[in-house]
Amino acid sequence: MQNILEVQHLAKRFGSSEVLNDISFSLAKGEVVSIIGSSGSGKTTLLRCLNFLEQPDAGRILVSGETLFDAEDPSTKLDRSLRHKRLHFGLVFQSFHLFPQYTAKRNITLAMVLHAKERPNYRAEKREILAEIDARAEALLAEVGLSEKAALYPYQLSGGQQQRVAIARALALNPEILCFDEPTSALDPELSAEVLATIRRLADTGRTMILVTHEMSFARQVSSRVLFMADGRIHEQGTPEEIFGAPKSPRLQSFLANA
Repeated sequence: MQNILEVQHLAKRFGSSEVLNDISFSLAKGEVVSIIGSSGSGKTTLLRCLNFLEQPDAGRILVSGETLFDAEDPSTKLDRSLRHKRLHFGLVFQSFHLFPQYTAKRNITLAMVLHAKERPNYRAEKREILAEIDARAEALLAEVGLSEKAALYPYQLSGGQQQRVAIARALALNPEILCFDEPTSALDPELSAEVLATIRRLADTGRTMILVTHEMSFARQVSSRVLFMADGRIHEQGTPEEIFGAPKSPRLQSFLANA
């Protein structure tokens, strides 16, 4: 199976604090990789580096064989073609981050419209392009089960509905890799179930995903592989059966016993 993502020896510091240390892993097309670990283990920073919201201090990031970042190569630094690099990834945040002044549909179409304006044919074909974008947004809302909420604003939606709009927004530009950063941490159990069901449906359609989660049972069910992080390192990785059924390291065993 061909790797769509390769992360090689990634490192990140904030001042004197080493947040990521020699992180290496790969992701094949259609795989779901869950990342588990205690708070402060580096999970969110890793996702932010992959989505180019932070610049790693060392290492390389490759997508479909293309080197998007190499700390040793100035031509790949994040001030160059940043928007293009981010198009490879879609990120769903813990706290939704919807624009409160826009409707659910507008939150989804905004990035598509901005991206479309860069096309050389945008002015000449504006009406047709905007109609395509509108149809795409409606299809995405249907995919996350929110067709009837298109005209509502975030304050009119439950937390679970807001997160499902955020998922639709992350899908809007057809990213190769969809990333979730603790997508249910701000939700109660009932609303969490709505969001997890949506993620499961995406996994079932063959989406390539990285899922940072504290939902151990869900990670066990939906993942192709699981990475356990602690102190900025990957301490153990394997299939769900290996990680949850036969953890090797005392650190992982202790984490699972208290999860």
